[in-house]
Amino acid sequence: MKLSVRLLQWKDLTPGRLAAWADLESRALDPNAYLSPHFVVPAQRYLAGHANPLIMWIEQDGTAGHEVLGVGIFDAVRGTRQFPLPHLRAFCSPHSKLSGLLVDSTVASEVIEAWIAYCAGKAFHWHGIEFVYWQADGKIEQLVHSIGPQYGVTWHEYERLSRAVLYPSQAGEAYIESKLSTNRRKDARRCMRRLGDIGPVAWTPLQGAAVDEACTDRFLELERAGWKGEQGDALLSNSHDEQFFREMVRGFAGAGRALFAELRVGERVICSTSNFLSGRAAFAFKIGWHRDFAKMSPGTLNEVEMIRQAPSLLGKLDFFDSGAGQDSYINELWVDRRPLSHSILVTTGAGRIMLRAVDLGKRLKRRLLTDRAPVSV
Repeated sequence: MKLSVRLLQWKDLTPGRLAAWADLESRALDPNAYLSPHFVVPAQRYLAGHANPLIMWIEQDGTAGHEVLGVGIFDAVRGTRQFPLPHLRAFCSPHSKLSGLLVDSTVASEVIEAWIAYCAGKAFHWHGIEFVYWQADGKIEQLVHSIGPQYGVTWHEYERLSRAVLYPSQAGEAYIESKLSTNRRKDARRCMRRLGDIGPVAWTPLQGAAVDEACTDRFLELERAGWKGEQGDALLSNSHDEQFFREMVRGFAGAGRALFAELRVGERVICSTSNFLSGRAAFAFKIGWHRDFAKMSPGTLNEVEMIRQAPSLLGKLDFFDSGAGQDSYINELWVDRRPLSHSILVTTGAGRIMLRAVDLGKRLKRRLLTDRAPVSV
C-alpha cells in the first residue's frame, strides 16, 4: 500500500473530506473526541488562536482524497520555550484535554511510517511537531518509538502527567465499595438522604434525541450557577464559548455520541455533566451544578452514580477519560490513572542541537538555583 501525505489549508476541507474525517475518527487507533470534526470545526470557528490551522491528510494513492487514513491538525509557531525553533504545534484549543493524531487502526503502522517519513523529508519546512496532552499510553506512541529511528527522528518527552480514568467494565457497586474511602461513601449516602428530604431524587443519562437544545440550555445555566459563573469562566460568560459548545453538542448528538447525565430533585435538575464518545472510549467534558445545593455535593453524587451505572451504560468501551486536572475532586472518585505527556517529535539536526541546548540550559539553571539555596546552620 502506497500512502500520500498532503498538507491542506482549512479552506480545502470539503463536505466529503469532513465526512471522511468523521468516519476515520470512529475507527481510530487511539480514540480522541478532541480531534473529532465535531469538536475541531466549531473550535476553529469560535475560539481564538486557530484562525487557519494546517491539516496533515494521509490517504492511499489513487483515491479521490475522501478515503482518509490519518489526520493531524496543527498550528505553525515560530518557537516555544521548550523548542525555540519554527515547528508545528498539535491542535489544542482552550477547551481541549488531549492533542494527537487520528490514525486508521487497520493500517496504523503504514500510516505512522508515511507520516514520519514525510516529516523527516525535504517537503516538511519545520524542525518538529510539539504535542501537549499526548496519550502516552497510546498505541501510536509505541509505533513512533519503533519506526522513528529508521528515519532519524527523535521523540522527546519534556513533561509527564497523569489523569484520572475509569474503566467502565470494572466499575459498578463493587468499585464504589472497594475503591472509595469509607468517609467518602458515608458522605455520599448522607448527602443523598438530605436531597431525598427535599424531594424524589433521580439520576438520568441522556443520549440520542434526548440531548436537545433544552438539555444544552439546562447544562449551560447550571454551569453558570456555580463558581464558574461567579468568576466569569462559565461558557455563558463568553458568547464565543457558548456558540462553540452549542455547535459541538449538536454535532456529537447528531452522530449519537453525546452523553449527558442529570441529577434531579423532584422536577428540578441540580447537576449535569457533558460527555462525548469517540470510537471505543468516552471523554468527560464539563460539569454544572447549582450552588443552592452545594452542601449536598451534587457534582460528587452525579459522578458516583456514573460509576455505579457505567458497566451497563458504557461497559463495551475501553476507558472513560476524566479530562480532569491534578487538583480535581474526581481524582478521589476515579482512582485509576493514565499517563499523558508534553512531547516533541524532532525531525532535523538543528532541532536536535537546539533540544540539547535547551536541556543544558535547564540543568545549569537547576544547578545555579541549588548553589544559591540558603544553607541552614
